[in-house]
Amino acid sequence: MRKTFLFFVTLLAICAYCFTPAFCEMTAEEILTKSAEQGFKDTFRVALTIQTFKGQKQASTQTLWVSGRLKNGQADFFFDFDEPKESKGLRFLLLTKPDEQPKVFMYLPATGKTLPVVTDDPSSDIGGTGLHIDDILGFVPKSGEKYSIFGEEKLNGQDCWIIKIVRPDSKGERLVWVQKNNFITVKSQDLEDKKITRTYRVIEFFKTQDGKEFPREEEITNPKKNSRILVRQENAVFGIELSDKLFDPKQFGTYKWQN
Repeated sequence: MRKTFLFFVTLLAICAYCFTPAFCEMTAEEILTKSAEQGFKDTFRVALTIQTFKGQKQASTQTLWVSGRLKNGQADFFFDFDEPKESKGLRFLLLTKPDEQPKVFMYLPATGKTLPVVTDDPSSDIGGTGLHIDDILGFVPKSGEKYSIFGEEKLNGQDCWIIKIVRPDSKGERLVWVQKNNFITVKSQDLEDKKITRTYRVIEFFKTQDGKEFPREEEITNPKKNSRILVRQENAVFGIELSDKLFDPKQFGTYKWQN
């Protein structure tokens, strides 16, 4: 009787251990949601340097500030270009709501006018950087997409899930590599007819004072355009107070957020 009791106690202990959250098998959508939360939970402001290359030739270098917030399920982003001189004062506002098409506005300092931007135009980008709206929101789960765990792979010495995303508009699919230890998305590939059309990967990380790891520099390549984009984070602050005027289409263009 005592042996039987000890057997069931041991069995219950094993079950309790195996079914803790760390050992429960996550779905592909849960992994993507967790990954999206790692990079953007509350508010932030980051300084970026973006270099664009055509073949081996450097086409442009841009520096800009990006501010973002997550509020009531809505993710909003404000872009303020600083260099080169001809781009200074150019601003973009990206507003997103769940299950709705993103809204994008562009402020032109030369005319003082704010214009809407067509978000589903594949030729449009953010201020000539080569970055598209999907580069900002590419890893956030969207309505109508289908997700599955495609496999597992070790990348840069870290175990990763490979998530397959099938788009509802039949415009191909995306594979996303997410690190298991911290849920950071370290690579993705867009495919059409099984051909790679766009690749994203993290090429450098940095660690915060509390030991958390975040991407420092990222690379985006497009074989069709023979282009390569390097996005480097120069500095960043999180959990800061951001004025609602930064995210107001009527005020973001002229609001003076810098002291």
